[in-house]
Amino acid sequence: MASASRPPRAADPVLRTHNSAHREAPIIFRFNPASRLWRILDSLGSVIVISLFWLVSLGLVVTAGAGTVVAYEVCRRYVLGKDAGPWAIATKALRQSWRQATVIGLLAVPVAAVGILTLSYLPTLGLAEVWVPLIVVGLFLLLLVFWCLPLAARFTNPTWRQVLNGLTLGLTTPSLTFLLGIAVVLGGVAIWNFMPAVFVAPGLILLWWCYLLERFFVARGYVQLEPKEAEV
Repeated sequence: MASASRPPRAADPVLRTHNSAHREAPIIFRFNPASRLWRILDSLGSVIVISLFWLVSLGLVVTAGAGTVVAYEVCRRYVLGKDAGPWAIATKALRQSWRQATVIGLLAVPVAAVGILTLSYLPTLGLAEVWVPLIVVGLFLLLLVFWCLPLAARFTNPTWRQVLNGLTLGLTTPSLTFLLGIAVVLGGVAIWNFMPAVFVAPGLILLWWCYLLERFFVARGYVQLEPKEAEV
């Protein structure tokens, strides 16, 4: 007795819709380096890595100078759009400038010690008596960290010349130094009021400062844009 063939079972609409959505959902999160989402995530990750590395090197004191030079060179990679990897740039900067950067970084230690000592007199003397020394200490720290060390990363000169050039450029370019001071104060306020900002604020400040310095160096004729760095 021949049995009638059963008609093919129709797919459950509910299951079909669910399976279709299950297959198509990952497309939204497919890795695409050219997409805006992944570029934003890559930039955010880079800023966090720069911030953490720089803060750790500053916290260890002895490595403050070398760490700042490395962080600045990595920032310069992103500012100028260089193709070399961050690790290759970091190792090259460390190999070329770590001795000079360490000496300059150690010069900031007694300056910071004077600042801490001045702060200890704040409860007894009051802010009116200590704010001027604090501003002077902060200014010298800014000049050493954000002017002298980038010069050590960027140019080849004796250590005393790097320090002299950094102090001279910082003091004779008050507009840039003033903007830098405002940025550092705003970053400190942001970290004080929202602690997770510590993962982003230092890296953003260093990237922004690297952008300004590189344009400043070109405008003064200290460096020339390479073909890849030239603006279209």
